[in-house]
Amino acid sequence: MDALRYVFLVFHLFGFAAIMGGLFYQLRGKDPVTAGYMAVSAVVQLVTGAGLIWTRHSLDLPVIDAKMWVKLALDVLVAAVALIGMRNKKAWAFYGVGTLTAGAVVVAVAWT
Repeated sequence: MDALRYVFLVFHLFGFAAIMGGLFYQLRGKDPVTAGYMAVSAVVQLVTGAGLIWTRHSLDLPVIDAKMWVKLALDVLVAAVALIGMRNKKAWAFYGVGTLTAGAVVVAVAWT
């Protein structure tokens, strides 16, 4: 079960890296848009985040439930904004995905 937790963690970090890496790459251009990889990465974040919570509960590791609810809410918002932005091609969605993802990282790292 511990190995599964690490697999979820690695893929969770891959999802974050794909969102933020693509965001920074597109900032160089004139018209940044929310691309399909951002929506897929947001869904990866949701699934692997839920898997991380499940494995931590299964292994009786400490879990701050309030933090997990806030992270879940932010991840759902990231996925929703990414899907909306992918469909509408609006700049606000692109920046919203980046801001919400950065907020989720701050919550994950700073909330102890």
